[in-house]
Amino acid sequence: MRRVLGLVAVALALLGGAGCSRYPAAPDFTLTDQHGALWTLSAQHGKAVALYFGFTHCPDTCPATVAKLAKAIGENGNAEIAFVTVDPQRDTPPVLDAFAQRFSGAPIIGLTGSPKQIASVERAYHIWAQKIPGKHGNYDYDEAHISIVTFIDANGRERGIADQDESVTTLASDIRSARQ
Repeated sequence: MRRVLGLVAVALALLGGAGCSRYPAAPDFTLTDQHGALWTLSAQHGKAVALYFGFTHCPDTCPATVAKLAKAIGENGNAEIAFVTVDPQRDTPPVLDAFAQRFSGAPIIGLTGSPKQIASVERAYHIWAQKIPGKHGNYDYDEAHISIVTFIDANGRERGIADQDESVTTLASDIRSARQ
């Protein structure tokens, strides 16, 4: 997988033109954090960011991935998890705050916004998400989505991606690379 990611990074650098960094700039965005304050990716320069899209009502993949990331970042410092909800209808700032407090080891920033804002960030990071209707009304639904982590370095450049199946050791290595 690392070889594939390396080839992707080289291809993106070549497409970006001569003189550019070998890592593409991460698309900037502004959303609302779990405390109701505006959070902007470009304001995070100086620390690595593990960007993950999920939802707080997820019964398995999202909390397991965030737990692994928290452990991996806890071993590395100077990094944070930016958890962007794919379910802004239910994931309000207080709900995101309660979700973030379930994990220890790393700063977790829960991010939400309007459906239009979330869709824009999903498009920028090539995230697929789809609401799966339930049988019992407005809040009875599930969210299907791709489960990847994008590592953004301290200079705001995309350093690689990983999926939810990566080990804590591999995620920690990816975070160390993003901190350089």
